[in-house]
Amino acid sequence: MPRRSGSAGTRTPRRTVSGAYESPYGEIRSAWEVTGGGRTLAYEAVVPANSEATLRLPAAFAGAVGEGRVPLARVDGVRFLGHADGRSSYRLPSGRYRLAADLH
Repeated sequence: MPRRSGSAGTRTPRRTVSGAYESPYGEIRSAWEVTGGGRTLAYEAVVPANSEATLRLPAAFAGAVGEGRVPLARVDGVRFLGHADGRSSYRLPSGRYRLAADLH
């Protein structure tokens, strides 16, 4: 969500956000940054052992999210749930993820 800055109340979009939560299974971490002049979303996540997470990321098309050069849907254990309204959804098993999503 955009934040307000400046005396005139102009909006400046956030370019980076991070957060963590200590769950009963271990730390859950999530961080993202918009890069490439607003064209790419860099995303990092940690899903603790014996857990899974549902991830929804903005993406230009279904295959626009990847871990390195591998489409996220082809990463072992990851399930692609669908793409609608400019967002791709996945079920992630426990692990560490460094992803990139094309936004345009």
